[in-house]
Amino acid sequence: MELASLGRDLSPSEARKLRFLAVQLVGAVAVVHLVVGVTGFVDILVNGLLVTYLTEFVFERPRTLLFTLSGSAILVGLFATARGRLDLRRAYLLGAAILAAYLVGWLAWHTVLDHGFALTGGGPTETTHTHGGVLATLFSHYVEPLLATLGDAGSGTPGSGRTLLGIVSVTLEAAGLVVMGLLLRGDPDIERPDGTFGSLTLERPDTDEEPRESN
Repeated sequence: MELASLGRDLSPSEARKLRFLAVQLVGAVAVVHLVVGVTGFVDILVNGLLVTYLTEFVFERPRTLLFTLSGSAILVGLFATARGRLDLRRAYLLGAAILAAYLVGWLAWHTVLDHGFALTGGGPTETTHTHGGVLATLFSHYVEPLLATLGDAGSGTPGSGRTLLGIVSVTLEAAGLVVMGLLLRGDPDIERPDGTFGSLTLERPDTDEEPRESN
């Protein structure tokens, strides 16, 4: 795909490739959030605290529930779009909206929500860093952990799996949001005049190369 084509309408082949990429990115985001959400629910269930969590702590620690519900909703949306039950325009808009919500929620969690303490009215017993705005948060919660994780990997020291998962998730969300924007802008199949719609596919798109003639 040529970079020059990203600012104009996409060709059918380019759109198919971007739709395939969108499925991979959005699907991966869904899996990451489901893993975190379901893992949290398993811990709650094992300790017999499900009712307590849902009645007393869900508003203070909402990520377990929100991650599970949103990750499941993404997978349902992908399936519905692949089956033609959800048209591409709505799928792209919904996908872009939930990816943007993840990114905004991530920034809010590490800034104004103070890792959830703002929801409880309390504060952490120890503070290892301060939040200095969006750019400072991006540096302290994305760039620094990424560099530290890469450094640990290079030295043979295992890094934090949860930190790495967060970095991967934010990267996938940002990339998926860009792809959704490109598809919303230039997908020729986003809404056909005859009322039919294109669909997402899990299969790798074919290339445009003509088959070579045999001698």
